[in-house]
Amino acid sequence: MKLKTSLAEPPKSDEIEVSIFGPGKGESIVVHFGAGKWMVVDSCVDQQNKSVTPLEYLRHVGVNVAEDVVMIVGTHAHDDHFAGIATIFEACERAVFVVSSALTSQEFMAHLLADAEIPKPARYVAYSEYRRIFEIAKSRKNEDGIKPLRRGSESLRLLRLPPTADTPTATVTALSPSEEATTRAFRALAAHMPQVNARRGKVPPLDPNEASIALWVEVGSVRMLLGADLLVGPEGCGWRTVVSTHSPDSPASLYKVAHHGGASSHYQPVWDTLLTSNPVALVAPYRRGNMDQPQSTDIARILSLTNRAYITAAGSPTPSRAVKREASKLGSLATNVRDPWGRVGQVRARCNVNDGNWAVQTFPPAAMLS
Repeated sequence: MKLKTSLAEPPKSDEIEVSIFGPGKGESIVVHFGAGKWMVVDSCVDQQNKSVTPLEYLRHVGVNVAEDVVMIVGTHAHDDHFAGIATIFEACERAVFVVSSALTSQEFMAHLLADAEIPKPARYVAYSEYRRIFEIAKSRKNEDGIKPLRRGSESLRLLRLPPTADTPTATVTALSPSEEATTRAFRALAAHMPQVNARRGKVPPLDPNEASIALWVEVGSVRMLLGADLLVGPEGCGWRTVVSTHSPDSPASLYKVAHHGGASSHYQPVWDTLLTSNPVALVAPYRRGNMDQPQSTDIARILSLTNRAYITAAGSPTPSRAVKREASKLGSLATNVRDPWGRVGQVRARCNVNDGNWAVQTFPPAAMLS
């Protein structure tokens, strides 16, 4: 991602920043708490130059990533949220890595090992990233044997930064996964445990969205809700449980809309009870053939709830030269040539730590949602 001068301008010490990146398939968020301290949530790779977009951005705005990124959150084990995240962890030497509590069982570790044994083209990107993350964490354990890893689960405070001369206290709290979601994940993994001497094949998939880590971020009086890919349910899981268990003292003025704005993650009580009226809403799309998200009905729904909605990449990108070359080889068989990735767009929201009045910038192909 080639950075413009204005994009490379860092936030002030007393400014909060939430930036979301998305190329059309993949998403990542970086958060500046103030006083030069940062968090990274998920990761994506620029398919045009293969750079890890959030890491490149932080370096271009002058962040000493080895010292000043204090936490990295891998919300769930889907490839579109995890590509490149181990590279970020490797570079951010002081950071704690947060994984979903649903993905720390012996059964999950067995799946990681089984996935490593199958041919590379059949492997899950997320599983490969997890293996690297656990190796890095092991190499960084302290003299007491404690690794820089935390398990994210319902109502668990993950981070507290004390106030400084310029900034108030900052906290990050996991809103999910619930105990029921974690139990369901353990059962699903156990049901597909790799068998000794069994025929090798791609590890059976688990829907990680149920175990996704939604985050509640507070900096002074400013509140932010980062929805990851959390679904509405099923019973005892998802947004239904979040709304019933989380009662903040004030609502969030910024929302990273869950699951690419799709209907399966829309739960009206979230907008009614956890968000201010007309919040800043950030969306990263997901292109997958005829099932792109957000759909036109999703866009209409979001715009009925706020007129301050933004998306990292709008519409379908023009196919790259490489895609066009492959299409020409297929001749008449290539009837609907599409590039699911496209350029990485960025939406950047900043506000002073004391007022919560967000100023939003878009960097192409990002735009206001319409």
